[in-house]
Amino acid sequence: MWYRYVCLVVLVCLPSVSAAQMGGLDGLTAGNQEPTIILDPLFPSPGQSFTATVQDFSRTVFGSEITWSYNGTVIEEGSNQRSVELVAPAAGGNYELTAQLVTPVGLVQLVTTTINPIFIDIIIEPQTRVPDWYSGRALPSYASQINATILLHDGTDFLDPNQHVYTWRINQQAIEGGALRGGHKVSFATPRGSTPVLVVSVTDTRGTAIASRAITMPSLFPELFFYEKHSLYGVKNIPLQPDVAVVGGVLNLQAEPYFLDTRVYNRPDIAAWEINSVSTDTGSSNPYEITLSRVGSGGRTLLQFHVRSLQEVLQGVEEQIMISF
Repeated sequence: MWYRYVCLVVLVCLPSVSAAQMGGLDGLTAGNQEPTIILDPLFPSPGQSFTATVQDFSRTVFGSEITWSYNGTVIEEGSNQRSVELVAPAAGGNYELTAQLVTPVGLVQLVTTTINPIFIDIIIEPQTRVPDWYSGRALPSYASQINATILLHDGTDFLDPNQHVYTWRINQQAIEGGALRGGHKVSFATPRGSTPVLVVSVTDTRGTAIASRAITMPSLFPELFFYEKHSLYGVKNIPLQPDVAVVGGVLNLQAEPYFLDTRVYNRPDIAAWEINSVSTDTGSSNPYEITLSRVGSGGRTLLQFHVRSLQEVLQGVEEQIMISF
């Protein structure tokens, strides 16, 4: 029977040792972390609705009476609620949000945060090619350069960027290696994906977070269209159809790539025309222009154009058009 006794001792002692190591149930939730107020969104814009929630890992809130006050006014509907719905003040406003916790034994704890909304704007400037007559905006394409600028406004004036620290991320990858004081402007290459996400977080020089914003940016593949060019009137800003008939004996064409990185457009590694699949020298100082002339009684001519970077092969585009003289 002695072995049964030993087994019984082991089975009884093991849980006792484990409980001592873990500190019991209270030890799982207790600690030095005090209750805090969490906002959603974390940095509400002026006049924006937001949710405030008491977050607590110390069990202070458990069984406590909760009284919320916003800008000195008690929120009656927030009585004994962990969360309340509020509206941020106008830009430049400085509202104090407080949750008063009274525990069952009468201990009082105040949890406070300040709502000081500011306007935050991100200006995105893709460095890609679009013709002058294009009424839309240039859009980024894979590996093209993007310039981004953030502007902070408190409702009265723009905030001095040199008094703030900026952390930029694109698809969770840090730009410029990390946080930069005065770094309200950055440049970066467009990553893969149709909707890369750009995030910027702003703190003061003491590390206190004051603003954050995330935006998605559509990313496209470059496109190419052909336009008729007149020596007197310039480029006709209506693209030619894939199959076009020419009335006269001469046709001046201009190839226009859209959303191609301007560096590639200005200095392409490849900028080549082909007529009926045969490379041709246009003899023009502009690699994007070509002049075609009727030969004999005319016929059908397949015209192709190809522009590309050899360093970033996805920075390129090729297209063709069938011309009937």
